[in-house]
Amino acid sequence: MNFTDITHSKKTRFTLKENERSVFFMRNRGGAFEFILAGKGAEAHVFALFEGTESDQFSLSITQNHTAPHTASTALVTSLLSGSSSLSYEGLIRITKAAHHTDAKQENRNLLLSEAASAISIPSLEILNNDVVCEHASATGTLSEEAILYMNTRGLDRAKAETLLADGVVRDFFHRLERYADTSGLTHPLSITLS
Repeated sequence: MNFTDITHSKKTRFTLKENERSVFFMRNRGGAFEFILAGKGAEAHVFALFEGTESDQFSLSITQNHTAPHTASTALVTSLLSGSSSLSYEGLIRITKAAHHTDAKQENRNLLLSEAASAISIPSLEILNNDVVCEHASATGTLSEEAILYMNTRGLDRAKAETLLADGVVRDFFHRLERYADTSGLTHPLSITLS
């Protein structure tokens, strides 16, 4: 499967032709993106990771536009937000009448690492064909106090426990990405510092 890091690309619209299969990755890149599955058997898998600090403000819109049959797409958007940073995410899966046997998923996971951090998530579906499989999910939360307490009982202070738990979210993101593509050129560790 073709892998493309679009973190620094100026392109925001991607069209996949017949049997074209691509994985797209972006880190801390906002904007409006459209992935058009225009050919039979096309696949697009989109992975976006945000690590917000201080007053970072991110806005992301992803449209998975299925116009051909037997296509598949996934979008996974994960954010870790500290300070007063925020993420606003809108996801749309659009399936036309011609796009039967489509399999499309979108998922947004937001971890708030401070009281001032915030996230807005708006996943949506527009389906004009009933012979499809579609899923969308969204979750926003904070670090588990139970997990932190458990790690405290094992000798880790709160700061170290929080860092390990947040790092686990990042590693899970990359583990899921690696199911689709070789990511050996990407840095995996948590890039934000927790206070």
